[in-house]
Amino acid sequence: MDIAILGFDDLGKGLYELLRTKKNQIYRNYDLNIKYIYIENNHDSISLPDVITANYNDIINDNSVSIVIDTGNNINSFEYLKTAIYSRKNVITTNEDVIANHYVELEAIAIDMGVKILFSATLGGIPIINTLLNQASYNEINKIEAILDSNINSIISLVSKENMSCKEAYDMLNKKNNIDLFGTTQAKKLAILAMIAFNTTLNEKEIHKFPIASLEDDVILVSNLLGYKLKYMASATLNQFSINASVEPILVKSDDIFSNVDYDYLMIKYYNSDNKVEAFYGTNDIKSVINSVISDIGLVLSDYNQKFMPRNSFICNGNRHVKSRYLIKPKILNDFFKNNTEKNLDKIIITSPILGEELLAHLNEIQFYARIID
Repeated sequence: MDIAILGFDDLGKGLYELLRTKKNQIYRNYDLNIKYIYIENNHDSISLPDVITANYNDIINDNSVSIVIDTGNNINSFEYLKTAIYSRKNVITTNEDVIANHYVELEAIAIDMGVKILFSATLGGIPIINTLLNQASYNEINKIEAILDSNINSIISLVSKENMSCKEAYDMLNKKNNIDLFGTTQAKKLAILAMIAFNTTLNEKEIHKFPIASLEDDVILVSNLLGYKLKYMASATLNQFSINASVEPILVKSDDIFSNVDYDYLMIKYYNSDNKVEAFYGTNDIKSVINSVISDIGLVLSDYNQKFMPRNSFICNGNRHVKSRYLIKPKILNDFFKNNTEKNLDKIIITSPILGEELLAHLNEIQFYARIID
C-alpha cells in the first residue's frame, strides 16, 4: 500500500524513519511503502530524491497512493486533504485546525467517496478519539476537562517544582517550541472533543479563552500556599440546550487527579450522566503522536467503517453562565472586587462565587485570574 506524507518537519521525519525501517514489524500482512513526501518550499538540501516532491499533483494523480498523511505543518492542509478525499484517498491528519473547523465538510465528502478521514493524532499522544467515537453515543457524556498543552503545563511545572521564574521557563521552552500563550490550540482540541462527546459542532472561536501570558511567579506561589495547583485547562459542560466552554487558568486541589499531571504530560477526563468518570493520560512527544498516526493507518487497513456526522446544535455560552470562586490579581481593587472578596492576600484576592459574565464585565481590570475548582 502506497503512502504519501505531507510535510517533513520532526514529525514527518520521525514517521518516515519508522515506516522505512520497521514497516514489516508494524503491520506484517501489508506492504507499506512511502512513495511521496510532499514539501511546499525548496527542498534542495534534503537528500531523499526518490520520494520527495514539490508537486502535490504527483500524489493526487497517482492512483496507487491509498493514504495521505498530513503532519499538520502545512498552510494549505484543508485544501490538500479535500483534494485527496475527492481523489478517493484515505486521509490521516494531525492538524487540529482542519478538524475543528472543517470536519463536517470533509467527512461528508469522504462518505460520498467511500474513504476514511482519521484524526487520532490531533489530540497528541492521547488515544481517545476512537474510544469516544465508539462510546459517546450510549454513554451520555456531559462534561469534559482536559490539559491539552504540554508547553504551558511544562512552564507551570518548572516554576512550581524547580523554582524557575515564569520568564526563565518560557525562554527555555520557547527556544525549541512555538508556545501558544492564548489558548487557541487548546480551544481547537476542545472543539474536537466536544464535537464527538456531545454530537455537535462547536465553533472554537466561541470558546472563552483567557491567556496565560500575564502569569507571574507570585500567582503560583500563592496557589501552592493555599493548597491548590495551577493548571491551564480546557473544559466543556453540556446543559439542556447549551454548552459552557472555556480555556483558562484553573486551580485544582492538591489531591485532584489533575494536580499530578506535570511537565509534558496531558490528561483528558470526561463524565457521563451517572457521574462516572473516564480518564486518559499521555504525552505530546513526537513518538506518541506517531503512534497515534500508526494506529490510524491500522484502521485504514482494517474493515473499520465508523461514519460520524454530528447531528445536534447547541448555543455556546463560553464561561458566562459558570458560577465559581476565583483567584484574581486585579490591576486595581475596584468596588466590584472589594464587594466580592472572600480573602485578601495583598495584591491577590480570592472571591466569593461569581458568574463568568460578571468576571467578563471587569476583565480589562484584571491582570490575571484562575477559576477555582473545589
